[in-house]
Amino acid sequence: MQPIVCEACGSKFSPDRDRCPRCRAGIAVVDPAAVAARSRRLRTVGAVLLGGSLAAFAGLWLIAPKADSTSVTPATTDPLAARRPKAAPEPADPAGTKTERPFMDASGRASEAYQSNDFEGALKQYQDAIARNPNDAEALSNLGQVLVRLGKPEEALPYFDRAIALNGDRWAYVFNRARAASVLERWKESIDGYRRAQQLFPSDYVTTFNLGLTLHKAGNEEAAVAEYGKAIALAPDDGAFRRALGISLERLNRSTDAAAAYTEYLKLVPNAPDADKVRERIALLTSGKLKPESSS
Repeated sequence: MQPIVCEACGSKFSPDRDRCPRCRAGIAVVDPAAVAARSRRLRTVGAVLLGGSLAAFAGLWLIAPKADSTSVTPATTDPLAARRPKAAPEPADPAGTKTERPFMDASGRASEAYQSNDFEGALKQYQDAIARNPNDAEALSNLGQVLVRLGKPEEALPYFDRAIALNGDRWAYVFNRARAASVLERWKESIDGYRRAQQLFPSDYVTTFNLGLTLHKAGNEEAAVAEYGKAIALAPDDGAFRRALGISLERLNRSTDAAAAYTEYLKLVPNAPDADKVRERIALLTSGKLKPESSS
């Protein structure tokens, strides 16, 4: 006799037991004769049902009307083609150069020129956009950006001011103006602008770092250190922030803290171009013989 396998624990044992000797689970006794008889009945019923279905299908097929056997070929021509407007031909390009995309407005062309470092082209396009819509705040701010890139930050400020007047809650406009003021070394204007931009976008580490850098340039090292700390908390993997922090800490005669900041800088940027000089600086700061730097 074939052994029985317990469905509960998988143990094998003699078929004369009514319980599993391992887990004591009950064993259902199966009557092979009854199973065979049940299987025969199911096959008989299935054959009867299948035969009835085939007969019904055949009857329906005989009485159903025959469809026209001619197949329909889809039309290969457009019956309304004569009424449809023809597509405009592509502009000729005899020189083989890329043609200007006709759907791009002045601001789009200006942005494309800016991205390709064609600042003179971008300047003209943004000027055209503003001539069409003097209240285009985005074009005004972007025109200011182009002027800064062209070395004309003084001319850029009025455009930033117009953009901010139209939308004073747009972080980019406020940030761009603060940066232009910093280029002009108008420290108070720049600091005020960066503080406003920071309020509009508190999680932007670039705004916070630029504020700290401007405070450093204005001579307010305590405030600069505080902002550098915020920037580091927002972007802990940026080594440049640690280096700037070290410089301001030196100005405050906090040599030990400055050396620690420089050490963190080298951990983050071990192959920095100034790595050897920074190591020398750390050695001097930790020796106790060096006075704080007077310049960055």
